[in-house]
Parts: sequence; structure tokens; C-alpha cells
Amino acid sequence: MRNNLAYSALNYFGESNLDRVHLLRKDEAWIAARLQDPETILVPFQGMKPLLTAENQLQLVRLAQVQLQNLAQPPILLGLRHDKAYFAIDVTNAPEVPLAGGVYQELREATLQLARPDSGLLAYAKAILYWNRQNQFCSVCGSPTLFSEAGHVRKCSNPVCNTSHFPRTDTAVITMITCGDKGLLARQASWPAGMYASIAGFLEPGETLESAVAREVLEETGLKVHHVQYHSSQPWPFPASIMVGFIAEAESPDLIIDPQEIDDARWFTREEVKELVAAGELSLPPALSISYRLIQDWLNG
Repeated sequence: MRNNLAYSALNYFGESNLDRVHLLRKDEAWIAARLQDPETILVPFQGMKPLLTAENQLQLVRLAQVQLQNLAQPPILLGLRHDKAYFAIDVTNAPEVPLAGGVYQELREATLQLARPDSGLLAYAKAILYWNRQNQFCSVCGSPTLFSEAGHVRKCSNPVCNTSHFPRTDTAVITMITCGDKGLLARQASWPAGMYASIAGFLEPGETLESAVAREVLEETGLKVHHVQYHSSQPWPFPASIMVGFIAEAESPDLIIDPQEIDDARWFTREEVKELVAAGELSLPPALSISYRLIQDWLNG
């Protein structure tokens, strides 16, 4: 039996080598002590871009280099790695904060040059910073929310409402569809010419993941699928999703494409994909995506 935990960790952003110490998020004394510890590490972001070295290494900033009072919001606890505490900080509105040399880069573009655990750490940091930024006001009553539990809860400041808000992740399913010895690849009109990938879409309320796969595939391609099998999952911080990967078998190869959803969809044999990619006539999604992994696993049989 396959170890799904280890299998998902093979996806980019799936490994962070971090203990999230969730029981310590409420321990204000422990948090304060860590923020006074010179060994504590900060992970800076500006405009949702992490600070990296010119060689695309994770740029770590020690507390002595940062004036915490100039931050837009308190540091957010990520957890412990090798007994050192890691916090994410947003320096977008604090340009005067002194930091070590480095460049703020788009995570999507830099990921393939990062060590896997660092890509996972940055995905986590980006997602929790984004959630805090997007939830400054209560969705129930509209009052401002307050930073709580080291950045993992935002509480409504209205004592009558007093709602606690927790981080949310948008769930999406992504599927490699097969029919006999062929696999289906599709493209959107906005993608670079020649790029094809697997079918994806968001989970809707009241749906199982398997039902979402069947619905999305039917809506976009007209195909009915069965034997929907889980493959692996991947955090996708662009801006805040979890991609749940599946493999499914189509009942027939007859396509009815919805032009509002996709620009084109085609059946390929494994040999055709390999030949077209080698010839430069077909390109696959970036290697950091679970779509690439689904396709490669199918190509490898």
C-alpha cells in the first residue's frame, strides 16, 4: 500500500520540516520569550513576495536586524524547526525596517530553485499572511478583527458579536483523465501557446471530492468518469488553495468541450506526449504544480 503522506510530500510545497506547535499559539509568555530569543528566525514578505538571496536561497532574518514595532501586524508564529522558532512578518508597509541583503521575489517563479522544505515553509508563511491581510474585518458584523493566537485566529472586536475567525483554504480538485491507453490534456485560452494540463476546478458546497471531479470533468469536457482514485495533494498559495489530485477513467472518449471553460482538449498516447514535448510542439505545466506530477506519473505508467 502506498504511503500517501510521503507521496504528497513529494509535491512542491508539500514538505516544510516544521513542527507547527499549535498548542503553544495561545501561550503568550512562550511567544514573548521566543520573540526575545536572538536565535528566533523571521521570514519576511513584502507584497506577498518572500525575501530570497540572489541565488534563490531562503533569506533568514534574525530578530536583531528587525524593528518589530514598525510592522503592520505582529509576527505570525509558523512553528519550530531544529528547535528554533520561525515567524512570518509582513514588511510591506514598513520599508524602513532594516533587513539583510536579498531580493523580494514571486514565490511561483523562485520555487524550483528552493530546497523542498523551504518551499513548503514559504507556502505556509504566504498563505497565513494573506489570510490575515484579507480578514481585517468581521464577515458577520463588519467590525475590525483583532490579531489572536499568534496570527492563527482573528477575533471580532465587537463584544456583542465576538466571532472567532479561523484560516480558510479553498479546495480544488485536479484530475488526470484516461481512456484506455490515452490521457486527456486540456488548455485555457489565456495560457501560453501549446501548453496543456489536467482538468481542475473548485469544490462546491455540499459536494464530495469525488463528486466534484465528476462534475468538473463533465462540465468542461462532456465526459462521464468512473474509478475516481486519489493521487496526492498540494498546498497552492496562489493565493490560498489546496489542490487535491485524482486519476479517473472516462466511460467513452467522446468530447463535448465547453468553450467558456476551456479552449481545447485532446486525447494523447504517452508516446505522442513525449514526442510532441521533445519537438517543442507541446508544453506541460510548470514542474512545481501537481498537474505536472499527475501527467508525469501517467507518462511513467
